[in-house]
Amino acid sequence: MRGMELYPPARFGRGRTLGLAALGIVVALAAPLAQGAGRAKHVVIVVMDGLRPDDVTPATMPVLSKLAAGGTRFARHHPVFMSSTEVNATALATGMSPGRSGVMANKEFRPDVELLKAVDTQSPWHTWKGDLLSDGQWIRSATLPELARAAGLKTAVAITKPVGIMWDRKLKGRTAESPIVWEGKAIPSVTLDKIVPDLGPMPPYPDWKDYANLAQDRWTTRVLTEKLWADGVPALSVLWLHEPDHSEHGTGPGSKQVAAALLHSDDCLATVLAVLEQKKVRDVTDVLVVSDHGHSTVSRAVDVPDALRKAGFKAEGSFRPKSPPKAGNIMVVGLGGAVSLYVVDRDRAVIEKLVAYLQTTDWAGVILTRDGMEGTFKMSDVALETPGGPDVVVAFRWKDETPSHGRPGTIIADGMSKGQGMHGTLSRYDMNNTLIASGPDFKAGFVNELPSGNFDVAPTVARILGIDVKAAMEGRVLAEALVDGGAEARTGRPETKVAEASRALPEDKVWRQYLKVTTYGGRRYYDEGNAGAPPEAGPKP
Repeated sequence: MRGMELYPPARFGRGRTLGLAALGIVVALAAPLAQGAGRAKHVVIVVMDGLRPDDVTPATMPVLSKLAAGGTRFARHHPVFMSSTEVNATALATGMSPGRSGVMANKEFRPDVELLKAVDTQSPWHTWKGDLLSDGQWIRSATLPELARAAGLKTAVAITKPVGIMWDRKLKGRTAESPIVWEGKAIPSVTLDKIVPDLGPMPPYPDWKDYANLAQDRWTTRVLTEKLWADGVPALSVLWLHEPDHSEHGTGPGSKQVAAALLHSDDCLATVLAVLEQKKVRDVTDVLVVSDHGHSTVSRAVDVPDALRKAGFKAEGSFRPKSPPKAGNIMVVGLGGAVSLYVVDRDRAVIEKLVAYLQTTDWAGVILTRDGMEGTFKMSDVALETPGGPDVVVAFRWKDETPSHGRPGTIIADGMSKGQGMHGTLSRYDMNNTLIASGPDFKAGFVNELPSGNFDVAPTVARILGIDVKAAMEGRVLAEALVDGGAEARTGRPETKVAEASRALPEDKVWRQYLKVTTYGGRRYYDEGNAGAPPEAGPKP
């Protein structure tokens, strides 16, 4: 199959971080971190999947709200794009953007691993096969737990979802003193021998359209606090809860199911804090509560393969063994709030025709191409360039409107129904997520108005724990929020600019799209992007 020539096994060399030419932005990679441990002896990272910042109120989440009031709340926090779980789990764990970590989507077409269909980047089978083919470089950067263990520190990771594999999958250098439990599995597997007799196996997964996933999150919280912490709290702990994401997908942000999920996640946090108090280490522990992305309500669904076929393209969600793909065929990988399009043999004529068609649709929001075609942005403009990546990525269109449940922000999505929740777009609601930190290293009663991002979490934690990061991370130390930020605390001002791309269409029509980016400390934070004119620019004369 000639398509294999254009989607070769990824070499996993260093990815490039390119400037956003339209904005004149240049990204400077972080210099090796200034060393010297912070005040805390322990760091606990609690991920509440899909938690929107506007859901953190005294009424909805009293424990987290109190933690925020007594610590630091990051008012302008961002996920990396794509605003989805596997991508941001990798960013949180590595301090890298997708272009350098190598994970750019929840599902990717990697023919070296799976020839005829997209792979799930969090699948243990695909992950370990990818590691085997790339000398352990399925993720091209070391993760925070790996770095902590290399520095001689103990770790404990407990994650409800399959995405735990992105945090801590390596067997080398592992001991029973630094386990990971994810989705009811464990490394080393003997860890479960101490868990299951008392707590039982992980409860079954509930139907997301009707129930909050409370039982699994409670089980995972107990695993961390009762079992993994039984002999003491290690230097680094990670707890990843499935809620409120599970309920948001089922019934949409702001629903009664989500309200129950928020209170339950808040109660899981209360358990963590209570156990830290019981073990008399709360005053020497930094607790960071972060989400992987925001969340929006689906306004309508689009079937992209069907739309492309009706437009004359040979597009499929997977290829068939008896009908191998030919040059110009399109693999469509749906990603919720976005879609990746892989053109076999990277047929230039088909790509140009594809982009021209997308610019006539009412569902394309921002179109990204590998080389930056007319009326599009380059994938490198959002740090999404990876070896063997797609030819075109489309972030679906969104609106700043409030649906019935009262949480603003609607998007077009694939694979969902109207009223359900989804993310993955460049909506300002998907691209704004939660970060709250409290403990001896963080300022009390402080609201950080400077931009921050998920890839800033790992370098900040490394700084606190005194981990010598040999290779630079892309994220920055959030020194402005640290009590001992010192010379690393920047005094410059963030700069926000808007890039636009347009193309003249037949019948005197014009395709326009924009991307709003804030730059601070040499890092880019993506605020929003959509089709049409940017809000502040007003109508085109």
